[in-house]
Amino acid sequence: MSTGSAARPLKPTLADWVKAAGPPLILVIVLQACYGLSLAHHIGPLPGLRVGLTLALFLLDAVGRRLINDYEDHRRGLDRPDSVRPDSSLALRLDMRQVRLVGMTCFGLAWVLALYLSVTSTPWILVLVVICYAAYFAYAGGPKPLGHHGLGELIDFLVTGAAVTLLVVLANAGRLDAVAVIGALGPACLFSALMLHNNARDVDKDARAGKTTLPHLIGLGPTKVLYAMLVTGFYVVVALVAVLLNAPWYLLPLVTLPWAASTVWGVARADRLGDTMISWSRLYLVMIANFALFSIGAWL
Repeated sequence: MSTGSAARPLKPTLADWVKAAGPPLILVIVLQACYGLSLAHHIGPLPGLRVGLTLALFLLDAVGRRLINDYEDHRRGLDRPDSVRPDSSLALRLDMRQVRLVGMTCFGLAWVLALYLSVTSTPWILVLVVICYAAYFAYAGGPKPLGHHGLGELIDFLVTGAAVTLLVVLANAGRLDAVAVIGALGPACLFSALMLHNNARDVDKDARAGKTTLPHLIGLGPTKVLYAMLVTGFYVVVALVAVLLNAPWYLLPLVTLPWAASTVWGVARADRLGDTMISWSRLYLVMIANFALFSIGAWL
């Protein structure tokens, strides 16, 4: 263990808990909610209370998902004190039982908000929410997690990106249209790309723990091609939304194209899968900028 880690106080602080909750992930998830609300904006007026509850739901869900994922990785042996990312719950010396408790509490509160938004809008939305949470559990939990069998990217595309964005639109606007369905594919592409990037960097560690991910199955070349297609897909979706709505301000995310291209090029230059590839945090920042710019453009 490094000298810096040994110098950490034995008792975790509030700052440690905040760091473990993943502020960058929280920002991405909350801005995804803003993206969905922006898609709903063109359908009709949005009640302020529902918007606030939607954002709170996404905040609680993001914290719960991060902590439960940390707990599951620790329980399954994917994270060990000598081999773990520095901002994980385990590296920050949090009690993993408390991590699980806090994570489940956040999920519980998110469920309460989801229930309220469902019964006060279209009750069958709750069925879709149940399906989404079941998919999350199937990805990271249970006896045979789907994320350990090369299906993480597919789940992130269909559920984390597309379905969740559509649920935001439906819960706040009361209905969907073709533009909303097309627009939801934007976050789907980026969340799937983020998962692919993360799995490509962790392929060695995952293999040692018996976890099979998509990059392990398809290899370096196809991983690079798929990554470029997913990142490019977001900008294609944004352009389609702008054209269909005849609203050029929706094109604001296009200003990040050079940044995204640089990230794709960095992945393309990798000579092998593993932790020598560029950090996936670069794509995090691109996602934050894109969701924020799309949301700003929708309200201009």
